Amino acid sequence: MADRISSYWVFNRPVNDMMRLQTSLNKTQEQISSGKGILSPADDPVGSARVLQLDQEISLVSQYQRNITLVEARLEQEEGILSGVTSSIQRVRELTVQAGNAALYSDSERVAIAEEVNSRIQELFDLTNSKDGNGEYLFSGFAGDKQSFVHNPGGGYHYQGDEGVRNVQISRNITVASSDTGKDAFLDIAANVPSFYSYGNSQNTGNPPGVISQGMTVNQTKLDAFFPENAVITFGNELDMVPPGPNVTVRNKSDGRVIEGLAQIPFSTSVPISFGGMTVSISGNPAPGDKFIVETAEKQGILVTMEKLAYALDSLGTSPEMSAVYDEAIFNTLENLDSALDNISQVRARIGARLNSTENTANQHADNKLAAQEIRSNIGDLDYAEAVSRLQMEEFILKAAQQTFASVTQMSLFDFIR
Repeated sequence: MADRISSYWVFNRPVNDMMRLQTSLNKTQEQISSGKGILSPADDPVGSARVLQLDQEISLVSQYQRNITLVEARLEQEEGILSGVTSSIQRVRELTVQAGNAALYSDSERVAIAEEVNSRIQELFDLTNSKDGNGEYLFSGFAGDKQSFVHNPGGGYHYQGDEGVRNVQISRNITVASSDTGKDAFLDIAANVPSFYSYGNSQNTGNPPGVISQGMTVNQTKLDAFFPENAVITFGNELDMVPPGPNVTVRNKSDGRVIEGLAQIPFSTSVPISFGGMTVSISGNPAPGDKFIVETAEKQGILVTMEKLAYALDSLGTSPEMSAVYDEAIFNTLENLDSALDNISQVRARIGARLNSTENTANQHADNKLAAQEIRSNIGDLDYAEAVSRLQMEEFILKAAQQTFASVTQMSLFDFIR
């Protein structure tokens, strides 16, 4: 017995088939237009999960590569600045050797050298306050918004940064410091012998403000005996003197005890203040109550070393009685400049090691990223040749189905009834 085929089946079944074929054709066209072999997780759950994992890995590596680019730019900038610092120190060292030449007897020649030393101090001061590409001070540690070094109105230099080092992650297990602090690079430099530095109290009210020099050591034995004590120079009331006039008192900073022979001594800007094997000068117009601090230390910053040299060149004449002090100042300056050069060299060596690390890590990231992208492409990207062939086949099948449907739906028994 022949099966009967209803008109509903004749129309519905081909329409469903053509819709299925059209959906498959549309999907293939979407794959070709997007270049993706997996359009949704339903197409390939395992492959889709693997592609997502690879995308996350590639994104993480890309972030590491951006971090490396930023770190390298910052380190290369720091290396360039330290190269300039090295050149400045080497030039000052040349001037120091020149100043120590016995053939230089005139005060004017020494003053001329001191003027260039002062210009080099300003040059070095500018270099220590360099900024990075983001406008932050390179040597201020975490306090990048603060100027690294400032020149105190009362004399001396003050480091405003902190000791924080910014570490940047360049891989899962590697972090590198993106800079060095000014304290580490320019301050914490071992002096050949105990030395000192001086500065004015920020609360001083003199007008124009009193400014203390970095001074120099005139008797190392006495300074060694005074170390590690510090001193405070305080300006007293002029009416306390007979006759009235500017006066100072020098006390130990630790206990406030007046240093022997230094209670209310007359003050003049042309007369240095000497104690504990040290001598300093104060210029300007200090007011009663103004204070200046002299701190002994086993470390000496680069700027202080240079200022002491300039002071010695300006202050010490060519008289025979001052020759020993002058020679000692030149010797100490050379030793301390060499220590500064060694310290800068060590910092630059660390920068070089970090740059080597970032370069090696960057190469490894490039290889890993390329491998991940290749695996991802094999899993998730479309095989265009196969997809185009499939598209042509699907178009052919759909067209054939449409033509067959058109022919079948035109058939009717009434066409055979006469």
